[in-house]
Amino acid sequence: MDRHFQPVKVLLPNEEVARRLADAIRTGFFRLGSRLPSERSIAEQMQVSRPTVREAVKLLVEANILTVRPGAGGGTFVSSEIVPLDLIVSRPDMRPGDIDEAIEVRRLILPWVAQIASQYAEDADFDRMREAIRFGRDSLPPPEVTKSSPEHISSIIIASMRFDLALARATRNGLVLELMELLLQWVEPMRHGTLHTRADLVLSLELVETMMQAIEAGDPAQIANITERRLGILENALEEQTGRRLRRNRRPASAG
Repeated sequence: MDRHFQPVKVLLPNEEVARRLADAIRTGFFRLGSRLPSERSIAEQMQVSRPTVREAVKLLVEANILTVRPGAGGGTFVSSEIVPLDLIVSRPDMRPGDIDEAIEVRRLILPWVAQIASQYAEDADFDRMREAIRFGRDSLPPPEVTKSSPEHISSIIIASMRFDLALARATRNGLVLELMELLLQWVEPMRHGTLHTRADLVLSLELVETMMQAIEAGDPAQIANITERRLGILENALEEQTGRRLRRNRRPASAG
């Protein structure tokens, strides 16, 4: 189907508010245990009615993302940062060709973003990167647990996503940030099938931590090397999982 004629999904106002709040939690704007702005404040900022905000909060309470505490000192609090991607966007219906295209775009964008981030990143950017890594470390299963649960896997994927968004913010280019957000929405479903053991999760965090150190050092060769490792880990895992070679690894048959 041509992209101009893809199915249209129209969200209700309360669904859109819930989506935006969930996205703010998922990307780390609101942290676990933090209190959301008042219903009136959210309504004014998003230019919707207070009942709309109330219904949006109800949706996230039902999803176990938010908790509402009544009485003095009460309010709406973040009860989980493990927000499923489906609450933010419709999960892409991936076909083999889509996987190839998403991987190619990732290989095009990530090296450039990492190199530019090393030039423009400020203390606040590195703080975001460290916070993403810390979130991932805190979410790891105990050492004696070798097989990872879906929640552990989601936590590490969210940590990696927050790290890559911090890189994109560090470029000081709003369009790059939007492109990175869109790319991560496509890449995330692939990663769920490639992380199985605690060792897989630890390696994922070690790679982003090494990338941060290379960016702090401002060494183009180190940045290129760790970026290639991050790209290769996912690409190799996908080939093992699907049993098919990615398009970039295929070679035409030799003539004669």
